[in-house]
Amino acid sequence: MKKITKKVVVITGASSGIGLETAKFLASKGFVVYGISRREFASPNFFHYSCDIKNLNAMCEVLQNIYNREGQIDVFVNNAGMGISGAVEYLKANEVENIFSTNVTAPIMLCGSVLPYLRQTKGKIINISSVAAPISIPFQSCYSATKSAIEAFSLALSNEVRQMGIKVSCVRPGDTKTGFTQNRVKTEVENDIYGEKIKKSVAKMEKDEQNGKSPLSVAKVVYKICKRKNPPPCVTVGLGYKFLCVLAKFLPKRLVNYIVGKLY
Repeated sequence: MKKITKKVVVITGASSGIGLETAKFLASKGFVVYGISRREFASPNFFHYSCDIKNLNAMCEVLQNIYNREGQIDVFVNNAGMGISGAVEYLKANEVENIFSTNVTAPIMLCGSVLPYLRQTKGKIINISSVAAPISIPFQSCYSATKSAIEAFSLALSNEVRQMGIKVSCVRPGDTKTGFTQNRVKTEVENDIYGEKIKKSVAKMEKDEQNGKSPLSVAKVVYKICKRKNPPPCVTVGLGYKFLCVLAKFLPKRLVNYIVGKLY
C-alpha cells in the first residue's frame, strides 16, 4: 500500500478573512493546518496559536513547537497584514512604521525563520500580495508600497532558495469581501484641503471590496500553489484582475496611472 504523506501548513492571520478561509479550505483537503493570529481563536478545523507576527522571538517558538509536534513544515503562508487609507501628507511616522513592520518587515523575518524547516521538506512560501502592488492606488500609497515591496522580496528570495528545492510564490487578491475593509486605519484631519476627494476615493474602494470576490476564491488559489510542483512566482486571483495586471504591465505607466486616478 502506498504511504500517505501528510503536509503541514502554517498560516498567519488565520482568525478572519482570507487567512481563515484558507486555513479551513486546506484542512478540508487533508492538510494539517496551523493558524496564527494575535487574538485568541479556536476552530474545529485546524490548530491555532495566538501570537503577534511582529514578535519574532515568540513566532520562532511557535514554529519550533509546530515542528516538534509534527516533525515537518511544508508550506508557510504569510497572510497577516493591515491597511491604511488617506493622503500622504496626513500620515504620521508611527503609522507608516506600523504598516511596514506588519506588511513587510515581519513577513521577511518570518521567511528567514521558517527556511530551516522548509529545507528539510523542499517546501513552499506563499506571500499574500495584492493587485495594489502592480496598480498603485491613490490614498492607499503605503499599502501599495508594502505589497510592491513584498513582491520584489519574494522574487529575490526565490532565486536564493531555488537550489534548496524551496519554491516562493505571491498571490494577488483583488477586491475581496472580508473584515479587512472595516479594520483599515483611516487618517482623518480637520480642514481637509482635499475636500471630498479622499472620502469618495475610499468609499469607492470599500464598496468594491464589499461587492468583491469571496475569500474562498483566494483560498483555492493558495491550494493550487500548494499542490503544484513548480508554482508560478505570482498569481492574480480572478480573470478580470488578471486582465488589469496584464494591461498595467504593457501599457505606458503614465496612461495606467491616469486611468487609476480617474477610477479613484
